[in-house]
This record gives sequence, C-alpha cells and structure tokens, in this order.
Amino acid sequence: MPPAGGPLAGLIPAGFAARINLTVPLTTLLGLADRPGQLSGLGPVDPALARDLARSAARSPESQWCITVTDGHGHAIGHGCARPEPKKPPARRAKPPPGAHDPPGAHDPPGATGGTSSPGFSFTGTGDQGPPGGYGSWRLATAVPGHRDLLVRLDPLATGTCDHRFAAAGHDPGVQLRHLANIRHGTCTSPVCRRPAQQCDFEHNIPYEAGGKTCLCNGGPKCRHDHRLKQDPRWKAEQLTPGTFRWTTPTGRQYTTEPTRYPI
Repeated sequence: MPPAGGPLAGLIPAGFAARINLTVPLTTLLGLADRPGQLSGLGPVDPALARDLARSAARSPESQWCITVTDGHGHAIGHGCARPEPKKPPARRAKPPPGAHDPPGAHDPPGATGGTSSPGFSFTGTGDQGPPGGYGSWRLATAVPGHRDLLVRLDPLATGTCDHRFAAAGHDPGVQLRHLANIRHGTCTSPVCRRPAQQCDFEHNIPYEAGGKTCLCNGGPKCRHDHRLKQDPRWKAEQLTPGTFRWTTPTGRQYTTEPTRYPI
C-alpha cells in the first residue's frame, strides 16, 4: 500500500476504474524522483498523488498503459502501448515422495498469504530490438499478484522527418495514427485553443482531395471550430515539420505551435 502519510492513503479503492489520462514521469513512477504528473483536463498533480493513482489503477485489469519517450524539451519522439505478456504454461511440480511433509515451523513464502501487497513498478528491457528506428522493447511490471507483466514496443514518432509508416490508405486515419497524433499534440494545434486532442478532428493540412497524405506529416488534431477556421481562405495554416504548425491570420500576423511538452 502507499505510505501511511500519502495524500490519498485509504481513500482510493484498490482496482478502481476511471476514465482519465494520467501522465507520470517514469522516474516518479519508479520512485527515483519527485516530479509532478499531469491529469488531462485538470493540470499538474503532486508526485505522491500521481503514484497513489498509478498504484490503484495497476490493480484494475481494465487500465491501459502507454509509454512515451521524450527529448530534452519534453516533446514526444517515441511511443508505444503495452499489452499483457503471453501466458506461460504452468511449471510442473515434482511429486513429493510418500510420507513427505512440511518441516516443523514451515510457512508460506512471502506474498502467498493473500494479503494486499503494494504494486512495485519496474521497467526493464526485454532484449528485443523493437521496431526499426524505434526505442526498443520493454517490460513494465506492476508486481500485482495475478497480473501478468506488460510488454511495450516503442515506435518512433515523427517530429522532424517522416517515413510514413503509419500512413492510412484512405481519408480516415487508423486507430494507431490518430492515437499517435494525439500523443504528439495533446490539444488542438491552434495557438489559442486548449481543447483536448481526444475531442478534436484529425485534420489534413493539405486536403486529402488535393493529394494530401493521411499521415503524421500532414495532419494533427484541430477542434471543429479551428478545423473550419483553417478552411477560411483569409486564414493560412502550414505544417512546417511533422510536429510544427504555423498559422497566419487575415492581418498577416503569424503564430507557431510546437508539439506538447510533457513533464520530464
């Protein structure tokens, strides 16, 4: 369990389910640093609270875990979502000889008594090279009894150049393309809008009908208002690099938006 003095000690039920996006620096999750986390739509959260929320979420099999790699500025440059490790066949136990029994004073091994131990996160490499050009393959363990470890392969996220590996063949982006676009920009790419990317359209910078790709290098999240505003001929929105947008107003003023800066 979290330390007795934790901010939500005894208040967060084990395995609670909630529809929130909690972003926590890996060093905070592992207890190596005390850097704040962030709740989508709410803002920064205290490191101890972030760990309490993560520990409680780890007890629910419905929780989804993703890992984002950032550069020195906090911009996302790699990302992957975890999946449970494949089940292993149970190990065969040797049959005890006739008349064998536990020695006097024997007891169950630690963790076998049914108590509620606290999840202890660990993050280690699997030895797999991972996706080409990516950041390897990793194992995320929560130490929750009965829960399998999670495996995550970290794909590169286009910010400077793009190899179109996640491009869709048609107009609509696939689930992974939309998800990666929303990771790169956590809000609408307008310089004055903060609507969460999950509530935005995937908008093509060069229209699909004009030959534009459905790809990270030609699109990003825009709320419906700014999606329509960009189509106004008096306005101009350019995607200078896969992660950078420049807006020009009818008066000629220019504003540049960069990818989301995550806590590091």
